[in-house]
Amino acid sequence: MPDFQVPLIYPALSPPYEVVLEETIGQLEKNKGLYEWETEVKVGTKTLVFPPHAAKVPPADQRENIFDPNALAQTFYALRDQCAPLSPISICRLAPDADMPKDFDELIKRNEELRLEDPKQQNMLFDSNIGMLPVISSFRRAVQRNILPPGDRADRDWYTDAVFAQQHFTGTNPTTITLAKDWTSAFLDSASAAGNADVVKLLRSVHANSLYVQDYSYFRSAMGFGPNQDLTSGTGRYGCAPVALFHLTDEGHLHPIAIVLDYKGSMPDSIVIFNKRLAPKSSTLGQEKEDWPWRYAKMCVQSADWLRHEVAIHLVNTHLVEEAVIVAAHRTLPPKHVVYHLLEKHWDTTLPLNALARTSLVPGVIAPLAGVPPGQLIRYLNNAYATFDWHALHVPADLAGRGFPPASLADSPKFHNYAYARNVVCMWDVIRAFVASVLEVYYKAGDAHVAADPHLAAFCTEMRSAHGANLTSFPQIKTLHELIDAVTMCIHIASPQHTAVNYLQHYYQVFVANKPWALYTPLPKTLEELNGYKQADVFDALPFRVTRDWLVGAQLPYLLSFEVVGSSSLLTYASTQARSYNAVVARAARTLEAELKRLQGVFRKHSKEMDDQKGEGYMVMDPEMTAVSILI
Repeated sequence: MPDFQVPLIYPALSPPYEVVLEETIGQLEKNKGLYEWETEVKVGTKTLVFPPHAAKVPPADQRENIFDPNALAQTFYALRDQCAPLSPISICRLAPDADMPKDFDELIKRNEELRLEDPKQQNMLFDSNIGMLPVISSFRRAVQRNILPPGDRADRDWYTDAVFAQQHFTGTNPTTITLAKDWTSAFLDSASAAGNADVVKLLRSVHANSLYVQDYSYFRSAMGFGPNQDLTSGTGRYGCAPVALFHLTDEGHLHPIAIVLDYKGSMPDSIVIFNKRLAPKSSTLGQEKEDWPWRYAKMCVQSADWLRHEVAIHLVNTHLVEEAVIVAAHRTLPPKHVVYHLLEKHWDTTLPLNALARTSLVPGVIAPLAGVPPGQLIRYLNNAYATFDWHALHVPADLAGRGFPPASLADSPKFHNYAYARNVVCMWDVIRAFVASVLEVYYKAGDAHVAADPHLAAFCTEMRSAHGANLTSFPQIKTLHELIDAVTMCIHIASPQHTAVNYLQHYYQVFVANKPWALYTPLPKTLEELNGYKQADVFDALPFRVTRDWLVGAQLPYLLSFEVVGSSSLLTYASTQARSYNAVVARAARTLEAELKRLQGVFRKHSKEMDDQKGEGYMVMDPEMTAVSILI
């Protein structure tokens, strides 16, 4: 093996290499005692099994006041179902009156009135939410694109197909919509069996690369349920495993075509409902508003996505995977190792926050709300970790694998509404260029130098080992290219990816009717039963009579969505690193800072190019607002 030196970061006027190495190795041995692995968590009298994590949070990683104090106090009252007055209004008034009329218009009205009652905006309604989407008389941008003819469906509201579909591109979970592939033939067979000639014609005429699904059919196997077993918590809450089929038009409009309400092993054994409006321009607001069976089906999809997002996409794929990186790095990389130096700023607050998630958030908030028993929820959580595919989730590979080729995202009209994809691939490229400009200097001999680094080898072993992080998809890094990708991925997970799936929760989920965490009535048993649904049936499936659930479920996204302060943003990180004592890092960070400022303009352009200009836009990954680490 070549006699290479370990690539360490040196301070100015550093002591000889041997002394620095001895100091860092000593600290590394100390860290192994501070950062130990654990999989079990004691919560009350129960022991829960979680993915590998830090057994305890070392003193240096402890943080106080992670959450906004006012939001935390309100959460405390909601969890205890108390109605003590909280300035300026009682938190209990933020839940609907169980005796109010079963009318969604009344719910919308009350949603807006409550927000206006609190001029200082010191509760979960502190800002706009999707239930407050304005209804306007014209939709100029859509008309200009010839998607909607003037005077036809010129309005959008929270329950429409357009808003439902757009959330799978720019909502809280824009990461799992994927090409339909084999699902196309399954839906085609169902349409044929139902005698739905219009859907058959559409599916046969549309190119395969224009049909997409959101697929939750794996829920039963991931949770340990039988293929025909009902998903229910046993406490009046119900889950489902839907599959939603979408058509992405060449003009870039995503439109829902069909929904499997709750997949039970085969299409004939499941309820499949088809949209009566097979093209965006075929809808009117009134028709969509009164189509209660279809609205219920979309609510099933939203409920399943709530569970997938909160547990798998958000908690596991960012919080818990990044924790595995943190613990493994502390146990194997000397503190002055260049990889440690590149990553450590992206670890702030993550360990104590995750500890709270395991001891309080999951068992005390998410599990009681879910439509499945706590044991099955924890099993689903661990399944998400076990199936996390490190390389497949690299941004370019992930987008290409799901049917969104990165090379086409910038200019193709077909993808102009998928702002998450357009932004995240730009962010990946900028972060990767920064990482490469540092590592290429420190690993001057390239692949041979990387392969000879014993600390990197130990890090990879720790990440892959059953006695360590147990992430078997983590690469056995042997080349400089692999190392650059791995470090980029670690930063991506902690910063832009977590930001994208965390900070929009308030807008989309505080208004519970848009994305409920569970259903509060059993699912229909037949298509005929579903087709008989009226407004009251859809209303009853929401937690209007369970005040505590409504408050806790709406409070959760409020608690987790407080914006990033400037000192903790990715842009501030770049400007700080640009003043580093290390010339290599400082030079690379200056370029990073300039590129992040350039991306602000790019992201504004992407947001303005979206059809829907009436919502919040899509600036969640603005580098000035992107958190540098998993802070909340």
